[in-house]
Amino acid sequence: MLIVLVVAVAAMSQPAFAQLSDPAIGGFSSSSHPGGDFSFSWDAVQAQDRVLADRPLVRHDGPYVVVHLAENRVFVFDGVRSRWSAPAGTGTGFRLASEEHRWKFSTPRGLFRIQRMEKDPLWEAPDWHFVEAGLPIPADNDPSRLMPGVMGTTASYLGDGIAIHGTNQPELLLDPDPEARRVSHGCIRLTNEAVRTLMHMVEIGTPVLVY
Repeated sequence: MLIVLVVAVAAMSQPAFAQLSDPAIGGFSSSSHPGGDFSFSWDAVQAQDRVLADRPLVRHDGPYVVVHLAENRVFVFDGVRSRWSAPAGTGTGFRLASEEHRWKFSTPRGLFRIQRMEKDPLWEAPDWHFVEAGLPIPADNDPSRLMPGVMGTTASYLGDGIAIHGTNQPELLLDPDPEARRVSHGCIRLTNEAVRTLMHMVEIGTPVLVY
């Protein structure tokens, strides 16, 4: 069964995604989307049916990744057709503050590229991790900041501190309700199995549209 994914446009003069100036990608950014949205059957996607867009979501010669925040799902598209998808965890939107800093844990929208990929990544815990846990903030180079296993077995880094990575808490990604999978501090989490599959479908420089 083929599910049609419609990119709605409010008006011809207002594209669903503002065009980026990067000619190498020639893609789209969702930072400006006056009328654009993705619409498809959640039940059909769970049943592993393919998704078909009414036009390419990113102009790119080859596979590209789409992170659909409304459904908390990661897709690999080639042209207008999805080749693969998996449920994901994204930012909670929670806010945290200390005497010196404020943080909001949302997954940023826009068009990124995969900058590097890593197996068995070490998570370098930022200051907010210690503030959230009620612990003293260690020095920048303190070994207590390095935490194995938190990012799972594989990570694809997008820049700005954001990555698509695995997890040591896969149970948080298994809830069928996408709202219940808003569990991260901004990164895009997949199960370790799913993120390994993704790693073999993409390469350095692959566009990633987060919308």
